[in-house]
Amino acid sequence: MAAPLVCATCRKAIAAGATYVRCSVASCNTGRQKLVFCNAKCWQAHVPTARHRKAAYVEENGA
Repeated sequence: MAAPLVCATCRKAIAAGATYVRCSVASCNTGRQKLVFCNAKCWQAHVPTARHRKAAYVEENGA
């Protein structure tokens, strides 16, 4: 059973099977902590503090 997803910005739970946003920058997706966001607005709030050079996001569906 996969661990439940939680938005990295607002900390709301992301329902299983729901569409969520993942940061495309490698440093946000390595190690134990993989950053996911409930929507693009929460991802945009993450960008200024992360100091990415080329920021983008990818929409994915939870399985």
